[in-house]
Amino acid sequence: MSTFIPVTVLTTDVMQELKKIALGQRVSVDDLDFDLISYETSFKGTVDDEWQLLLGDDLLTQTTEIEVRSPHFLLRQEYQIYIRPLKPHPYLDLHFTIATDKTKSKVIAVIEPTSKIPLKKGVQEWIKEAIIRKQLRHGLMIGLYDQNLDREINRLIGKIQKEGPLTFLYRLPIGEFFLPTFPINDKIILHYKNKSGSNSLIEGVNPGDFILEYILPKPGRDGRACSGNHIAVPEPTVKFASYLLIDPETITTEQDEESIRFYAKISGYVEHKKGMFYISQELQIESASFKKTGSIETGMDKDVLLKINKKVSSEDAIGMGVNIDVQKLDVSGTVGGNAKIQACDVNIGAQTHRKSQINVSQTANVHLHRGNLKAKDAHINILESGKVEADVIHINKMVGGEIIARKIHIDTLYSNARITALESITIQNIEGNGNKIIIDPHAIESYHKKIIDLEAEIKTKNSHLQVQKKKLAMSKAALEDKNSRIKDIHVRVLLKQKNGETPMKADMVRLQQYKLEREAFKEASDDLSVSEASLETLQESLENLYEADLHAVVTHYGIHNGHNRILFIDPRNHREYGISPEGKVTHIRLRKEEDEKKFLLEY
Repeated sequence: MSTFIPVTVLTTDVMQELKKIALGQRVSVDDLDFDLISYETSFKGTVDDEWQLLLGDDLLTQTTEIEVRSPHFLLRQEYQIYIRPLKPHPYLDLHFTIATDKTKSKVIAVIEPTSKIPLKKGVQEWIKEAIIRKQLRHGLMIGLYDQNLDREINRLIGKIQKEGPLTFLYRLPIGEFFLPTFPINDKIILHYKNKSGSNSLIEGVNPGDFILEYILPKPGRDGRACSGNHIAVPEPTVKFASYLLIDPETITTEQDEESIRFYAKISGYVEHKKGMFYISQELQIESASFKKTGSIETGMDKDVLLKINKKVSSEDAIGMGVNIDVQKLDVSGTVGGNAKIQACDVNIGAQTHRKSQINVSQTANVHLHRGNLKAKDAHINILESGKVEADVIHINKMVGGEIIARKIHIDTLYSNARITALESITIQNIEGNGNKIIIDPHAIESYHKKIIDLEAEIKTKNSHLQVQKKKLAMSKAALEDKNSRIKDIHVRVLLKQKNGETPMKADMVRLQQYKLEREAFKEASDDLSVSEASLETLQESLENLYEADLHAVVTHYGIHNGHNRILFIDPRNHREYGISPEGKVTHIRLRKEEDEKKFLLEY
């Protein structure tokens, strides 16, 4: 390097000039460095014939942002530099790289923690010079976008003063020029699919639900890179404008500058048919299976009727393990094992598998039931070893199985069934043996909960009542203890008033205090009476519930054969009263005689 002759040049491309000088003097470009002596910026707008010299570093003082972003706008800088051999700075050892975003419209310096940055006078200017030299080596312009560079360098120095030398990479913002704004392409967002997160075949919606959104295309804006180059931005892509058709009878819209939003006008599910979106309320399919449809879960609050019409009788209409959750379900075929159904109303025209689970909030109609069913009102043509829990149950033929309800009606009962009710069991004809016909109020969940809640409430109120009584007794004793003394005070006050004298203040205070205590005692007595009355009402309600078995009846219009057991279970103590009647006994009840309950048979 001792033979290298420093040179001052004027250039628009610093790196290219360094390479040219290095080649001419036969040295490595890596061994060269330079000092910036001066620079000037020129521009040429769309209406300019000649290059215009920029006075200062702010383009917008002599042109407009629209001009700068235009592809026809030209920008250049010319630098006077002093090229010399590379030599280390006597104090600063700054290791860093220049990084930009994809468009080169943002620039930062990434400073490594191995850098040695002394806290000496002039260090800010040393760092700035090092950054500017590297900017120029990378073909980036200077001065036009780095107005905050001094502030960012001072922030770095402040950090080092407070925390010590750097321990991690430090990202120092240099500046940003005219950032491009990229276009927004049109897009359809199916919000109704993102709402539940389920894999249901259809998605249920309620009136007012936000179901679709069309993102309107929006043009972008060209930019200008820190290198001075124009950044071209493409036009937005428009793909879906002609594909988004909706049924105005079931879907309403709102629009602003960003998008068009679509809302459900009625309850149902979103259907896309023949290029148009609808809110439909009836879905007809041949079968529901994991392979073909997956689960179908719109929710019972959505007005959706699902009809499944299986044409092949040897296959399940609702396959194994499929979940159905709709408002109304009409199935012509069978329900497979481990299928789960939840609906307000259900109609099953064939049979249910013994491992199926069906929950119905209102009415269930099933031809042949072998699974597990809960409903408010259940109508079963044939019950074969299945289980049913409902408020009211109607069964044509029952072969085994278990049913629990408030009221039960059976046309023909065969063998080995367990029948439990709260109020009544009515059987037209019994043709089998080994049946258990039971009146057990506690088997009914709602009744059992009332009993448990009432018992707990009575226990709590009774405890509270005992505390009230104890406090009232203490208050009464205290008043009685004060009674004679208060009489003396009262007489003394009256005498002074009669003689035109002013009673003693202490006597008046005691009388007032005694009056307040008597009023509080009366109020507490009234509260105790209310509590006692409330407790009595609760106990009466509990007693009525305890006598539910006395109000129940088992009715049979055929002939009893003596091989079926009828049980009444006392709700109070769970004592069982059993009988296996024979002959013509139409109604069987319990009646209370003194403290005993006995069967009352009506023929």
